[in-house]
Amino acid sequence: MPLCIVIPARNEATRLGAGLAVLAESLRAQGLTDTQVIVSDNGSTDTTQSVAEAHAALFARPLIYLRAAETGDKGLAIRRGWESAPADCEVLAYCDADMATDPRALGTGYALIRAGSCDAVAGSRWHDDSEVRGRSLARSFVSSLLSFFWRWLPGARVTDPGCGLKLVRRASYESLILPEEARGFSFGAEVLVRLARAGGRLREIPVVWTDDDAGRIRLGKTGREYAATWWRLLRR
Repeated sequence: MPLCIVIPARNEATRLGAGLAVLAESLRAQGLTDTQVIVSDNGSTDTTQSVAEAHAALFARPLIYLRAAETGDKGLAIRRGWESAPADCEVLAYCDADMATDPRALGTGYALIRAGSCDAVAGSRWHDDSEVRGRSLARSFVSSLLSFFWRWLPGARVTDPGCGLKLVRRASYESLILPEEARGFSFGAEVLVRLARAGGRLREIPVVWTDDDAGRIRLGKTGREYAATWWRLLRR
């Protein structure tokens, strides 16, 4: 049951190489050498592609670079990356290029799905055993506000929709009928809610997370995307 990890990337040339090295070492340490890594580019105008291709050999399965979108849409990059996963990959995941969430959590989530304990795993910085380092007050406020609303959505309990580490059993994901508008930063959280409402088993796990957004996250825009998706899911 190989794992496929999609890394959505847009203008990540300065951080991607270091992130891939951390991921490769973590996968080796966890015995996950058969993992397929896909860098799913969503509109880079820098050297993200050449950096990704230069690090392809870090992995036992050479990394795949995918030009997924031109619109800067993170969710669309994840969605198309998952759709392009090799046929033998039965667990799909994504994480951020900077590895802000310690990738050891990928191994934990993968083991839970593989053991049949659940159908999807979400990292949660609000888990009692999580360690959060360096999060700004503004980002903490937005995160707490999202957590408050999302954990009360009918049919699902997602405490940290914005955490950039999620895994799902491929068969469960492919059974969902996702609307065209399921994309953006809230894509992963929407998948979890829809899967839980369809009877899927969701598990949240602790993470070690270090803030390194380097000013890339536009909190207002991101918050509006999550709010719009929350409202759409509430009405359904």
